[in-house]
Amino acid sequence: MRIVNETQQQVLYNISAGSGGDCGTIDVDGLVDLPEWDNTANVTIQFATSDEQAFQITVDDTAKGEQVEMAVLAE
Repeated sequence: MRIVNETQQQVLYNISAGSGGDCGTIDVDGLVDLPEWDNTANVTIQFATSDEQAFQITVDDTAKGEQVEMAVLAE
């Protein structure tokens, strides 16, 4: 599983599933490759900015080669 940050700020991520969890940061226009999460069901991914404003995406089933992307548009 890959998580891509296409925003203009560094983001924090938090992954959780029945099998455990993981967390870290992704730089501007960066990505994190997490193959240990491939083929995992019911994965929840939360994102937050440095000021702790969070949202989450729930993935029904992950597969090798797929990625989770997030982008925020501010106008």
